[in-house]
Amino acid sequence: MKVLVVTTWFPSASAPASGVFVRRDVELLRRTHEVDVLHLHPHGAVGPTDAAPGVRRLAMSTSNPVDILRASRALRAGLARYDLVHTMSPSALLPFAPLRVRIPWVHTEHWSALLDASTVGLPARLGLGAALRLMRRPDVVVAVSSALAEHLEARLGRTVEVIPNAVDAPEQPRPRPPAGGPLRLVAVGGLIPRKGPDLAVEAVAELRRRGRDARLRWIGDGPSRAEIGALARRLGVDDVVDLPGGLAPEGVAAALAESDLFLLPTSVETFGVSIAEALLSGRPVVVGANGGQRDFVAEPDGILVAERTGIAYADAVERSLELARDRSADDIAAPLRSRVSPAARAAAYDAAYRQAVLAHG
Repeated sequence: MKVLVVTTWFPSASAPASGVFVRRDVELLRRTHEVDVLHLHPHGAVGPTDAAPGVRRLAMSTSNPVDILRASRALRAGLARYDLVHTMSPSALLPFAPLRVRIPWVHTEHWSALLDASTVGLPARLGLGAALRLMRRPDVVVAVSSALAEHLEARLGRTVEVIPNAVDAPEQPRPRPPAGGPLRLVAVGGLIPRKGPDLAVEAVAELRRRGRDARLRWIGDGPSRAEIGALARRLGVDDVVDLPGGLAPEGVAAALAESDLFLLPTSVETFGVSIAEALLSGRPVVVGANGGQRDFVAEPDGILVAERTGIAYADAVERSLELARDRSADDIAAPLRSRVSPAARAAAYDAAYRQAVLAHG
């Protein structure tokens, strides 16, 4: 099929991490379909170096009606050349409002604000209603987790399919470190309240109080950096809490390989890509209980923690170490590997496309 992907989330030189999951989906779809991308980006966010085959860039402010209308006109002129249109962000729906879409339409949803509006600013929260109204129009709606699908089904009054996010995984996870050394904990996520870095630091302090040589490496940056550094100093663990900022994918992979356990006290995730990456790297995980990670985190390889205290997370770390004591890296990675494999995800999207064609008539 000839498919047009429309998204406001796609990597560029100025924002290389934006929409990486969309780019991965496009790469997957291109294995079996002819796929072009229309990237609706903020003004000034894209330059000449961002040119890429099959990707058209069009400046569109999501708060500017003139920009949205210009994007609508571009779509009206171009949709007839395609067999199917696939939107991949809620704001990408905006230019479809005045259009009568005459080809099958699939929408994939990842937005964390749909599960927890506090994760975004006031302008985005004000746009939630419009996004949900527009989400009733595609022939098929896909969510990246059961938690998000259930929420959308309740709000939209329609069936929502589930296709998990793309996840980077090593071909072969490195063996787990031998027992007897320091307890090396790693987290990957922004230094923001939702990800729970304060609880991770408190858990490290509690584990050390219990006599464990626990150390934490938190990969990622954000506005809570100074606050988390101050908390580590106040609890006397600043010498064992490392905040290196963001790392390239190979740096993240190396940190996971060197770790004993992945710890992320997140309050909510639409899917939990970093959690999945940790499991596929063969490391047990201790994470928050709310969100899409419920689809794939289960004992003995993972523990979901509902109580939001450092003591609860320290307890879960110790329980996880016991449960996973005899599990190899391959044992930990295997249950999730088949669920998020490219073949499984490609087959699921092919089924969604067939369903959209039938529904469209």
